[in-house]
Amino acid sequence: MVTKFKNNPIDKIHITQGFGANYEMYKRYGLRGHNGLDFRTRFLDSPLGRREIFAVDDGVVITVVVAKFGGYGTYVQIEHADGGVTLYGHQYRPLVTKGQRVSAGTVIGITDNTGNSTGPHLHFGYRPKNANMANGFKWYVDPKPYLYL
Repeated sequence: MVTKFKNNPIDKIHITQGFGANYEMYKRYGLRGHNGLDFRTRFLDSPLGRREIFAVDDGVVITVVVAKFGGYGTYVQIEHADGGVTLYGHQYRPLVTKGQRVSAGTVIGITDNTGNSTGPHLHFGYRPKNANMANGFKWYVDPKPYLYL
């Protein structure tokens, strides 16, 4: 498991929803609460809430889903050298393809408001290798300790 990612997933850090928050909202998905971090993306320099998303570490793109509705909407997953997987949800447009190798800091997409979302933001999740499915968050753990916040 990594001690810290090499990069943050977005250039401006303002967390709007933390890991484990809002149990009542997420229990319909079988979760004990929110299974990632949500980052605000609407600022004066991005009034539509569209910002670049960066790979937090080196890895291989294992999933690219383009969907306007449901769950994470349009999202990308990257598997890292240690076997952990990061997820970047609610995108406007992914800028990578499945099987593509990426380095930390590579722009992998643009944020938006796709999927089950109430406004433009980035949902960022982390599943370490061998994570416990029974943890109530479907393998995801709080990614905050692995970021530079």
